Amino acid sequence: MRLPKTVRTRTREFFLALIPASVLVVAGCGGSPSRPQAAPVAEGLHTETIQPQPVPNEIQAPGSVISTTTAQLAARTTGTVLRVPVREGDAVTRGELLAQLDEAELLARQQAAQAGLQQAIAGVAEATRGVDAAQAQATVAKQTYDRYVYLREQKSVSPQEFDEVQAKQLAAQAGLQQAQARLQQANAAKAQAESDLRAASEVAGYARIVAPFNGRIVRRMVDPGSLVMPGTPLFVVEDTSHYQLAVTIPADAIGGASGQPIRRGSQAHVVLDTIPGRSFVGHVAEIEAGADPASHTVKARISLPRDPAIRSGLFGRAWFERGTRNAIVVPSSAVVERGQLRGVYAVDSNGMAQWRVLTLGRTLGERVEILSGLSAGDRIVLDPGDRDLGGMSIQLASAPVGEQHP
Repeated sequence: MRLPKTVRTRTREFFLALIPASVLVVAGCGGSPSRPQAAPVAEGLHTETIQPQPVPNEIQAPGSVISTTTAQLAARTTGTVLRVPVREGDAVTRGELLAQLDEAELLARQQAAQAGLQQAIAGVAEATRGVDAAQAQATVAKQTYDRYVYLREQKSVSPQEFDEVQAKQLAAQAGLQQAQARLQQANAAKAQAESDLRAASEVAGYARIVAPFNGRIVRRMVDPGSLVMPGTPLFVVEDTSHYQLAVTIPADAIGGASGQPIRRGSQAHVVLDTIPGRSFVGHVAEIEAGADPASHTVKARISLPRDPAIRSGLFGRAWFERGTRNAIVVPSSAVVERGQLRGVYAVDSNGMAQWRVLTLGRTLGERVEILSGLSAGDRIVLDPGDRDLGGMSIQLASAPVGEQHP
């Protein structure tokens, strides 16, 4: 069947329109294949093949800084706080006033005790005079009695006269004993009055709360106008001249099963988180004799040197050397930081660099210990700088011993 002319014309135009596209497809398929693009080259670098190296065998012990001497001051009497001239963080000296209580009532008690002592002293004086008078009467009565005894033997006095003299002598002796008893009571009253005065004076001193030693106010728990009673906490004062790091160490480190034992006097290197870039040398001042049965740890205190940067409450770590061990270490300059991650550029067998994330351990001088991420025999770039070497071909500045150009 023959198609109409109009249909034949449109069909021919459609096929003619497809010809250029077909030609382009055929031309593209028939072209030469593209060559792979070469990897970029990083020149002038140095590498190192990682091998285990001997490092100090150390135990890390975390802990917090504490003052060797800390005192919590409390009220020793009832009273109203009139003033508090110190604040937290202030340095204080021994005997310095920290708080003043209302001492009006305490002074009144002291004055009353003083008056009582004066009265007791007067009573002793009066009783002493009474003893002296009674002693004189007793002496005269005794002498008279002795003469009458002689006269009675001579039958020169009547029995009645002798009895009267004897009665007077006994009465004088009884009066002396009574006077001596009154003097004894007066002395006892004086001693009690003196004790009362000392107590009142001491209590009056309780109105002044003073620093027990040179140090710093760590905590202030009282304000002017507060009513305090005996035992009410007022301040916490610490001695700033001597600090220690209270740490917890494994119990097996005491026995020395895997190295030198940790004992009193053992040396430790201390690093405090808030004092970066510095370390301190301390010695074990105290160590528990027994271990905690649950955690199998022992508490110890490490004395720290005097340093104005050291304060109580700082977190730190102590390192105890216990011989040597082999570990993977790399130069600190080879470590690259990317945000919170740290790693190095490792070079594979084809000479290509790839960034590898690491877990770092302790810094040992100019090198850092690698806990995970590298193995013996791995090759790393020593001086990557700020460049991104990932996927680049590494060309060495020179070929050290044991290194080969990729």
